[in-house]
Amino acid sequence: MESPIIHRRDFRLRYYEMDAYAEATPVTILNLLEETAFSHCEESGWDIYRLVSEGYGWILLRGGIEMRRYPSYREAFSIESWCSGTKNFYGTREYRILSPSGEALGFARSLWLFFSLERRRPVPVLPDIVEAWRPGGPPAGDLELGAVEGPGPESVEAGRSFEVRLSDIDTNGHVNNVNYLAWAIESMPPEARRGALLTRLRGQFKHEVEYGSTVRPAFRAAADRCLHGAYATRPGETEPYLAAAAESVWTPRPGA
Repeated sequence: MESPIIHRRDFRLRYYEMDAYAEATPVTILNLLEETAFSHCEESGWDIYRLVSEGYGWILLRGGIEMRRYPSYREAFSIESWCSGTKNFYGTREYRILSPSGEALGFARSLWLFFSLERRRPVPVLPDIVEAWRPGGPPAGDLELGAVEGPGPESVEAGRSFEVRLSDIDTNGHVNNVNYLAWAIESMPPEARRGALLTRLRGQFKHEVEYGSTVRPAFRAAADRCLHGAYATRPGETEPYLAAAAESVWTPRPGA
């Protein structure tokens, strides 16, 4: 198997990226993973602005993350990312989260769809991008990138809803990838999250959400994991649809 081009970004956790325990939030890690991915695109000569100007974009279809521990305030860490494979319309991206000493803090995997902005449909990944990334290498971990079903609409919590803001929209014209998983995590009841640490998360994008839509979180606890969903209703409509689904594993926080 060919050795891929590995892209590395160095970070130091900032105040607004941490939680009440002075550690990175799961959403912070997801945002930095996305930052690293798009930085890799920039290094390859195909940054987001060039992609958009030529009528292309990437959509995160499925992804997962497993964390052994989260970086703490002002702690330095790095994220390494590489493309492990491309096929037709798809690309698989891997991530490692490392301390300066090489300690593995966590890993992530993701499946992306390459598509035409004008036609709003998948197109084959451009040969120039494949050549620049030199796909190959092993998966970062054992997370599967299979389908995630999420809870049914009966799990939608009454009285909890919010409208999609302009700040939720990204360069592709729809809700940013990370926001879908952030909404899914938000469905977790506060009392269930208290003293718990998110150690494993898998998510799947289902349908686009546009500006002005109403989103309602859904949650159901299963025997060995939690099921999350984000149901959306378009402006002027009443029928909700599942926009994103996720499943998570939480463990007791050390010392809590």
